Amino acid sequence: MRNILSTLIGIFGLAFLARAITQEDMGTLTVLTLIASLMQIISDFGLSQALAKYVAELKGREEDFSAYFISTLSFKVSSALLASLFIFLFSGEISITLLKSQSMYKLVRLTALYTFISSLKPMFNSLLLGAGSLRRIAICDVASTATRWTTITILVSLGHGVYGAVTGWIIGDLCGEILYAAGSYNLIELSEKLLSKSAHLIPSLLRFSWPLLAASIVSFLYAWYDQALVIAFLPLESVGIYNVSRRAFGVLSGISAALSQSLFPYYGMTYGKRNHEAIAAAIKKASRYTMLIMFPLTMGLFSAAKPAITLFAGQQYEPGWPVLAIMALFGLTYGISSALTGLLIIYEKTKTVMLLNVASVAFSLLMLPAVGFLGLNGLAIMRGASLLLTILLTVYFLSKIMRIEIDKETLIKALVSSVIMAVAVYSVQQIYYSKFLLPIYVLIGAAIYLAEIKFFRILNKSDFHLLAQILGKRNAALIAKLMGYKSI
Repeated sequence: MRNILSTLIGIFGLAFLARAITQEDMGTLTVLTLIASLMQIISDFGLSQALAKYVAELKGREEDFSAYFISTLSFKVSSALLASLFIFLFSGEISITLLKSQSMYKLVRLTALYTFISSLKPMFNSLLLGAGSLRRIAICDVASTATRWTTITILVSLGHGVYGAVTGWIIGDLCGEILYAAGSYNLIELSEKLLSKSAHLIPSLLRFSWPLLAASIVSFLYAWYDQALVIAFLPLESVGIYNVSRRAFGVLSGISAALSQSLFPYYGMTYGKRNHEAIAAAIKKASRYTMLIMFPLTMGLFSAAKPAITLFAGQQYEPGWPVLAIMALFGLTYGISSALTGLLIIYEKTKTVMLLNVASVAFSLLMLPAVGFLGLNGLAIMRGASLLLTILLTVYFLSKIMRIEIDKETLIKALVSSVIMAVAVYSVQQIYYSKFLLPIYVLIGAAIYLAEIKFFRILNKSDFHLLAQILGKRNAALIAKLMGYKSI
């Protein structure tokens, strides 16, 4: 629920920002995000992913993981400081090259400060994730997101434009990191030999994490190459339009990431106990719920992409709705990938992760000619096709080391239900269209999907027992009654 709240705050914040600043300013913020993201990845050296894996595994064996965190902290602070210093010293050159204006150098220097602050956040996140403290992560993220967008709203409303937006990034992440540090403190056991032990661990951590760094850089190129092409060859206005479409699609990927994050601690702890059959059983069970959640969300966004982007971002971003629709269609892959993400890292297949990302980027580049005659829509197809390849390769590589089984019955029923829902919602728009009717379209789609779940009898009593543990027995009983069950 807290992850949903954080996502909703981001949606409404983006809706305000897209209306408050120009498309060119949105393009500028996209470039600054690219700069900060690249430096964060390089300074991380893959250690954040490695830390989550080691913490979860050691906790599963009931061993202390404090030295691993201190090792990561000491290395990360130094590398983040160097990366931020690089941005600050070359702010003029970066401004001229990427923002096409020397006057933006102060904004780049402000981004250098943001880069340092935000670089520390993944480290605390990984510690809490590996320890299974998902509630603390959610609280920190909601507070950080709320602080970020509140600050942005105030400063942009006062006329500070992109400077206000970047300042909001800084204050929001600073608030989040203070909360993360407070929430992580009691997980670390201080001792006299902690510093010396952590220093000895750095070489082994770096040996494990360097393939993750390479994979992260490749993933960064994979995640940004489409926007880099827009930045290189099109004006900042087009960058802004494409970025808003990507950000809207990011709501789906954010939900998928939250689902994956909730599974990671269990996978890691179970791997630490060497109970591989339990992991295989959990994958099948988890895939059932990830498909039931992600399939209707992706098909719903696909069918209502036009009113969604115009209502939340403004009429000036309407040209981006086909991009959003194409990405949403390929977002169906999240229904399966959400149950598998992180397993290759847990099983220490870091080089496989790197190879997988390289293959995805190479495949995308082979489709580059499509951009010539499809424009931004071609970039969206490239992005979506690479998502499809990624999930196929992930399943292939995982199947070599463990048993992978997806709930096939739920796959078919959930997919059919979602497609029928999407066709119905799209048909309603053809009868009468207005962006202001988006809530009505959503309600119609939700009603149809719930009716189909009831008709196909997708849920069973074990599902409602799980709901009772999460939502309470009364709420679960109400949902069961709506689904046609007399009792749970």
